[in-house]
Amino acid sequence: MASVGLSSGAEFLREAARKFFANAYQNPTIHVASEIDPKLSWKPSLHFKINEHLMVIAEVSETPYPMIFGLRRSDVLQVEIPISIYCVCPEEAYLADQASAKRLMAHGFGLLTVGADGTVQKRSNCIPLVQQISDLEFKAEISGLPAKCRQRIAEAFERYTHNAPSGVSDITEIVEGFILKAGKDAAKKGWIKAAEAKPGAPAATLAAMAQAPQFGAAMAAIGGAQSYISLYRNTAHHFPKNKKQAHRKYRDCRHAFLDGIKKIQHFREAMKNAGLSGTL
Repeated sequence: MASVGLSSGAEFLREAARKFFANAYQNPTIHVASEIDPKLSWKPSLHFKINEHLMVIAEVSETPYPMIFGLRRSDVLQVEIPISIYCVCPEEAYLADQASAKRLMAHGFGLLTVGADGTVQKRSNCIPLVQQISDLEFKAEISGLPAKCRQRIAEAFERYTHNAPSGVSDITEIVEGFILKAGKDAAKKGWIKAAEAKPGAPAATLAAMAQAPQFGAAMAAIGGAQSYISLYRNTAHHFPKNKKQAHRKYRDCRHAFLDGIKKIQHFREAMKNAGLSGTL
C-alpha cells in the first residue's frame, strides 16, 4: 500500500516531517513513498536508515492512528531489520482525538504532530517495534514487588522505552544490586567471605553462594541469576555486525528486560527464604 494521491495537506505534513527527520538525524537519505522490503507490501510516506541496522518509517495521516499500522504490524515484525514507526498528523487532529493518540503510543508507535505553521512536535518517541513492551504488560510484571524495587525498575523501563539496550543494561545492574546485597548479608552471617561480596564481581559472589550449604534451597535462583548475568551484562556494548544480528539483538532486548524482572522476583524470594533481607 503506497502513499499515493496525496492532498496538499498530506504533502504539507510529509515535507514538515522530512525536514524534522533531516535535522534530527543529520541529513540521512530519506526515501519517499518507496518500497521498504519485498516481504512488506507497504510504501510509507517516508523511510530512512539511521545506520545499517536501524530503520525509521513515517506515515502521514489525518488521524493520530492510521489504519495501515494495524494492518502491517505483524508483517513489520517479520522483516529482518529493526523498524521504528511514526505517525505524522495535524496538531488539531491529535488534540481532538486523544484516545486514538494514547492507543497509538500504547501499541509502540511514535507520533509527530504538525502545526498550521509547519512546526513539528515529537509527542511520543518510539523504539523498534520488535522491542515494544506495553505499559500494561510492564505493570503486571512488577506487581508484588516492594515499592523501592518497583521505582528502580520503572526508571530502567523509562530508559528502555528510549533505548532498549541501555534499559537492559539498567535492569541487569538491578539484578547485580540484589546479588551484591545478598552477598553482603551472607558475609555478615559468615556464610561466605567478605572478599567474595565485592561490587562489580557478581559471578564470584554467586559462585561463593553456590558453595555455601545455607543456600541449598536457593540453587535454582542462584543458577538463574548466573545465567542471566552471563548473557546480558554487556548487551549495550555488543554492536551488531549486520542487519540480521541487529534484528536478533533488538528482539532479544524485549526478552532480556522481562526476564530480568522475573529473575529479580525469583532471586529476591529465594534470599528471603534463606534468611536474608532480599532487598537492594
